[in-house]
Formats: sequence, C-alpha cells, structure tokens
Amino acid sequence: MRRYEPDCVDGTLFLVSEGDRVEIGAVDDIVDSVGGETYTIEYDDTQSTQPWLETDDGELTVDVRETVTTMTHPEELVAGLRDLDMETDRYGLPTRTVEFANRFVDILDSQGAKAGDQGSS
Repeated sequence: MRRYEPDCVDGTLFLVSEGDRVEIGAVDDIVDSVGGETYTIEYDDTQSTQPWLETDDGELTVDVRETVTTMTHPEELVAGLRDLDMETDRYGLPTRTVEFANRFVDILDSQGAKAGDQGSS
C-alpha cells in the first residue's frame, strides 16, 4: 500500500508519493480547524497502563502542527481528499483542508478510549 509523505512549502501542506502531489491547504488553517496547536487524546484505565504509552493521568497531548507535518497517510485517505475542491466552503476555508482536519481528528480519536467520546483541544 502506497503511503503519502507530508511536504510543507511556504506554510502549505502537500501530501506526496511517487510523483503524485496533492495540495491539502495552509498548515495554519488545518491547525485552526482542529481547534488549536494541541489536541488531547484520552485513554481509559486499561490503555493508560500499557508500558509503551506514556500519558499524563490518562491523557496524551499531541502537537498538531508537528504531527500534521510529519505523519504519513495511506493512499485511500488521499484518494478521498483528492475529489474535494480547494474552493472556500461554509467555514471560510477550502473544503479539502477542512475534511483533512476532520479525518486527522478521527485518526487521533481512534487511538484513545472510545472514538468520538474523547479528545479535545
């Protein structure tokens, strides 16, 4: 399965793989769409006792800007984003940028207790 690497150019995030390059949008807009510079994942009691997971009272705070600019993504996610345009949507940001932020949050939430029941900015 092909993975897409993040590439930031002048504050704009692109996902790149084998000659394919998809513009996602301004990193600042992604950070704003996620809700800020950090995002907190909450873990249940069993998850937070795993030796490989270092949490602070069952919470792990993620640096959104750093994670967005270093995390790779599968081809399926990028294919879904490619179909979305870069025109402004109802939030005043490009549709593709907002959807990327939404999927990014889903990925973070899926790492915690119950997807959708935790995580906050």
